[in-house]
Amino acid sequence: MKQTKRLAALLLAACLCLAGCGGKADGSRATTMRLEKASGQVSVWDEQKETIERQEKQPLYSGYSVHTGAESYGWINLDDTKLAKLDEASVASVQQDGRRLQLDLEQGNLFFQVTKPLEEGETMEIRASDMIVGIRGTCGWIQNSSVLYVLEGTVSCEFASEGLSAQVSAGEKAFLVRSTENRIGIEPFTQAEIPDYVRAEIEEAMLRSVPETLEPEPEEPPAAPVRDPDSSIYTLPMTGEEFQSLPSGSPEEPIVIRAGEGDNTLVLDRFSSIRGYVIVEDGVTVTVEDGSQVNIDGTLEVRSDLVNDGFILIGENGLLQVDGAFTSTGMLCNGDVGKATGDGPVETQNSRIVAAQGIVSSGYFENTGTVEGAVTVNGGTASLMAGSVDKLILNDGLYIDDGGACGEFVQNGGKTTSAAEGYRY
Repeated sequence: MKQTKRLAALLLAACLCLAGCGGKADGSRATTMRLEKASGQVSVWDEQKETIERQEKQPLYSGYSVHTGAESYGWINLDDTKLAKLDEASVASVQQDGRRLQLDLEQGNLFFQVTKPLEEGETMEIRASDMIVGIRGTCGWIQNSSVLYVLEGTVSCEFASEGLSAQVSAGEKAFLVRSTENRIGIEPFTQAEIPDYVRAEIEEAMLRSVPETLEPEPEEPPAAPVRDPDSSIYTLPMTGEEFQSLPSGSPEEPIVIRAGEGDNTLVLDRFSSIRGYVIVEDGVTVTVEDGSQVNIDGTLEVRSDLVNDGFILIGENGLLQVDGAFTSTGMLCNGDVGKATGDGPVETQNSRIVAAQGIVSSGYFENTGTVEGAVTVNGGTASLMAGSVDKLILNDGLYIDDGGACGEFVQNGGKTTSAAEGYRY
């Protein structure tokens, strides 16, 4: 009951302070936006981006912004029934125009809870990057200004520049999937994805409403993959040997692998080569086992999660697209390694990785092509020999700057070296 008590106390305090925060003598509705509570290093800027001297229950006027430092949090009261909590290292500004409320998450993460559905004529939006979240009465949070999680109720989620919108309900997360045809990805999430700053605000009952795991109940699978006789669609289960023997497929008629009724994990446990066009539909997790290798000289489109514990090589003109989580503890080479080991300059190849949710690597990552998405290095080695990576985050391990381009580099730990410092591959 910790969340209920905390929220009730905050809202009671807000009601008691209403008269001192701009309440009108005629009793009409007044702005009560304020920084209800702060923990750690929290600052408030006015609409001219000037830092103001913070007071207890600091009023927040339209255009004001709240900034939190490391291990610091800010609780924002919007109008007694609407509460937001700003995570550490985050920035959010408030906007109000009559009965229209707007929170702009400019950086970081934000928890929100609306305890009373909005009245007719009221609107409340949270804007983060290109995402617009319309809220009526719900609870959830926005992670990294790009992924929406809903714990209770239903919200509308819109990516205005893409002309895309969707309804997102309790237990679901939503994010933009960039591919040949951009779309909004909606998936269930587990308790493990709920950050600590959100857990501190919700009741045990709400926490228990989120599943601990998304693994399906074990069932007896059919003996072999089922193929639609009039198309190139296969239904799991499928062994690594059966995957290896699939025909090539083409962009006009790709090989499609979809989920069945059993364990929907496609385990690649041997050498496999993709020369045509293969789509693994949403709901199927692809795992490359330790000691196994997958060469991609055509296109492999994975619309769910990919786990690489072996060796994935994207050939000179290959494309690997992953819409879900992409983790690699093995070896991931984006480009032909053999053409990148000579004494001369390394040429950029046409190999491409499109990772909607980024790549988390703790093995060996080498790039001579293009990576659309962030690469988070939690160990091992990341070597950029040619081509480009949108963003590289070094938390641990070694980053080798050997001639490749990096749109944005963030170092939180680990070590760096480069050809300029005398290193050569």
